[in-house]
Amino acid sequence: MSQKLTGGCLCEAVRYVCEAPPKLTVHCYCGDCRKLGGTGHATHTVFDETAFSLSGEVTDYVKIADSGRSINRRFCPVCGSAIFHTRDGMEGLVVVRTSSLDEPEKVTPEKAIYVSRAVSWDPVDRDLTCFDEMTPSSR
Repeated sequence: MSQKLTGGCLCEAVRYVCEAPPKLTVHCYCGDCRKLGGTGHATHTVFDETAFSLSGEVTDYVKIADSGRSINRRFCPVCGSAIFHTRDGMEGLVVVRTSSLDEPEKVTPEKAIYVSRAVSWDPVDRDLTCFDEMTPSSR
């Protein structure tokens, strides 16, 4: 992928640019992602932090994950859109909410995590590499 990816929030107060190809796109079926997005799962695309630039102000919410590490989620303070998060143990990476991309069709999910927690009305794509919980390398 030679083209940069852009995105932002619903009200456009927050915008971002990713200047390098994504490292990974993954569906997450954990309870936090379901509650955060009001859906059966969330899709995240991971970028190198050095390739990510943000304009606009964001609000932070920090929570301890199952791993015991903290996740710092960033939201638009105006419209409440989830934009991205960073997490302990994944320094140097930015995890963008794929739904916030202007062109989400430009990325393709490769993995699914926390599939043991998927709700029946949001079936898991078993063609992806699936993990019952978090990927072993991310714990």
